[in-house]
Amino acid sequence: MGNKNKVVVKILGQEYTIVSDEPREYMQKVSNYVDDKMVEIAEKYKKLSTAMVGVLTAINIADEYYKLKEEFDKLKDKLNRPAVELEETKDQLATTMMEINKKNKEYEKVVNEYEKLKKDSNALKEEYEVLKEEVNRLSYELNIKESKLKKSDKIINDLKNKLVQSEVRLIQTKKELQEFIDTFDRSTDL
Repeated sequence: MGNKNKVVVKILGQEYTIVSDEPREYMQKVSNYVDDKMVEIAEKYKKLSTAMVGVLTAINIADEYYKLKEEFDKLKDKLNRPAVELEETKDQLATTMMEINKKNKEYEKVVNEYEKLKKDSNALKEEYEVLKEEVNRLSYELNIKESKLKKSDKIINDLKNKLVQSEVRLIQTKKELQEFIDTFDRSTDL
């Protein structure tokens, strides 16, 4: 237990000895406040007894106390609100950071997939270029073969025409020969 302080105070003209752990100056300040309140009430209501003045003073001081306590509690709540909001903000920040980390992982996954697709795309472009060159080479060869085929077709058509002409001449020659034979046979028969 701490040191006890003892002080003699005067309230409404009567002396009281107060013993407390509080400093003497504080006890004197509190006693002066009570004395001022009791003097105020005693001057206002001159017919009241000292006991009635004390009770009325106690009620007034209790009223002040509860009003101040209520105001204090409101101020305390107001003062604590930023701390509560700070905690809520910290919780939101933690949640947001977790979401950001999750999004970063998703982003890294997408970037990795993009890089893979980019490599695959480059490989496909290279393969496309090789195939394009092959198609161009085959197209060139096809054009050459088509040109040869056209020449061959022309030769074949020319040969067919010559064949037809030869057949026509052969038929004519056969016909002439037959006529000659017929003529010869008739002449020998005579």
